[in-house]
Amino acid sequence: MTLTLFFLALVLYSVLFSVLWGWSIIHAFLTPKEPWTRRGLWMTALVVNPMAATWYWYIWKRWAFWTLFLPALVFMLFLPATLDAALHTLEIRSLANRFVEIGTLFSQNVVDAIPLYALLPIVAFPIILRLAALMHLGRNTTLSAADRNDYAITFALPFVGLGGAIAYCLKWQRVWAALGLAWFLIVTATAWSFVRFL
Repeated sequence: MTLTLFFLALVLYSVLFSVLWGWSIIHAFLTPKEPWTRRGLWMTALVVNPMAATWYWYIWKRWAFWTLFLPALVFMLFLPATLDAALHTLEIRSLANRFVEIGTLFSQNVVDAIPLYALLPIVAFPIILRLAALMHLGRNTTLSAADRNDYAITFALPFVGLGGAIAYCLKWQRVWAALGLAWFLIVTATAWSFVRFL
């Protein structure tokens, strides 16, 4: 029942995300008073990395950003329970045995070994840091809307986006930049302790 509700919510979110993603591409294409090279870069980033649509909308339509961001945040909060239910279902059906094995190791040695109050900040911090940078960026009147949009799309890039957010914070919010570097050290130590069990 839990997995059914989860997959139903995932389908509904996917439909909503697809609509707002498509609209973001059209919006980037139709942005007035910007050169084609810049609009083309935005469109390419949105097509290659659909998750950039979430961050894109923070600059132009805040309601669209929160519509996409809040469900993703809720999903992260319920990730441990969802992961356990998914692993149990896969194990019963004898599907993807290797995935179950790796997922079980991850669940036992990371999710169960680290207390939830410590695990959630570690997992959520990249999004929190990007969100802090994005909220500062939204109020940054020294940059034009187009420049802010460049940053917002950069924040959405996988792996590189976190580095972009840290680099932005290094100039505008140094405390967040320091926290980002500390997070890298903690995650590296956690990953190393997990790799030793494989």
